[in-house]
Amino acid sequence: MGAASSQPLPGHNPLQQNPEKIEALAKALDVKAERQKQLAIQESWDRLEQDKRSLQVLKSLFKKLDPTVVRSPTDINGEIELAFKYDFKRQLLLVKVIKCRDLHAKDIRTKASDPYVRLQLYPDLHSHGAKVTKIIVETREPVYNEIFAFKMREKELTDTNLVVQVFDYDAVTKDDFLGEVVIDLSQFDFVKEPVLTAWYTLHMETDLSITGNLEVSLKFLPPQSLFLTVHGANGLSRRRDGHVAQAFVKVSVPGLGAVFKTQVICDETGNPEWQETFEFELPQEELEFRYTVLHVVDDQGHQENNTLGQIIIDLDTLDMDNGFHGHLKLADLRNSERLRNKHLQHSVAQEFREAFRAHASSRHPSFLFDECTNGKRNVTVTCRKAGAQGKVTILDGVPVF
Repeated sequence: MGAASSQPLPGHNPLQQNPEKIEALAKALDVKAERQKQLAIQESWDRLEQDKRSLQVLKSLFKKLDPTVVRSPTDINGEIELAFKYDFKRQLLLVKVIKCRDLHAKDIRTKASDPYVRLQLYPDLHSHGAKVTKIIVETREPVYNEIFAFKMREKELTDTNLVVQVFDYDAVTKDDFLGEVVIDLSQFDFVKEPVLTAWYTLHMETDLSITGNLEVSLKFLPPQSLFLTVHGANGLSRRRDGHVAQAFVKVSVPGLGAVFKTQVICDETGNPEWQETFEFELPQEELEFRYTVLHVVDDQGHQENNTLGQIIIDLDTLDMDNGFHGHLKLADLRNSERLRNKHLQHSVAQEFREAFRAHASSRHPSFLFDECTNGKRNVTVTCRKAGAQGKVTILDGVPVF
């Protein structure tokens, strides 16, 4: 018997060991794995950015849910629907007063009002004066559908406000004020969106004549010391009789209880200086929910003090290393949803903080954390226990307040 020779079986092709092909295949697999890794990293970053935006919206909603929003001392409620268009060719701002709803009933007998709407630009550079709608009798839901035109150049939109006031007509005495909304025309992009229609909540009157700036600085020292320094002010509004105001500043962090006051300074130039520092005990973990309110007041002795404007400074963006120092413009913020009563319900506020953390960790509500960011979305959150409500509009993923 001779030795059997090794012969391949019929139909069987042995694997050809080609080092070059194997190396190329290994490189291709490495490249594919690296690409998948990079895509996963990019997806994680995109999701992180989406989460940051969603958390910012969620945080804004919870900030507005402070349980002791200052209530209006007058009976003001309701909304007004307006539409805006700018005619570039004729340089005209067109404002359509569409309708109102849920207005306060001034007439006890009819449980309604006789409302009309008054519109005026501020500043009124072209002396348009006030424009007024017709009077709709005995209703809380008047429908107007009236259009008013204001001559103004496009560049003037950036520095102009439209003051819209609703009144109840009274044939015998002075017309009753039903509410106001001040609309900053610089917020509109008539090139991108030619016609803009929206509902606006009515508020108390806003003093647009307030002028001046306040110089302040902030510094946080861990674990719980916030130092706020009021340096001075410049360009403060004078009294109606032309005399200089006797100004002091009230400083507070809503929810902490303490309200500090500077000395009263009467400076003939309207630029008082204080250089006073106040300390608040505030844990670092609460900075993301807190803000400071500075209110400049004219001390008029035995008469009612007159407001010279307020500023609000968020603490969630405070630089822990360098603090903050700057000049901030004063404005009438009495209608701001974030000016709160000094008596904060601490238990409810704590529940808000815990609820925020729970929503953030569980990524709820889910529609805030999804990837769809196109279009306009109105979000409302209500707390019955606190009697408070927060609203925010999300336009293409960006919160608009």
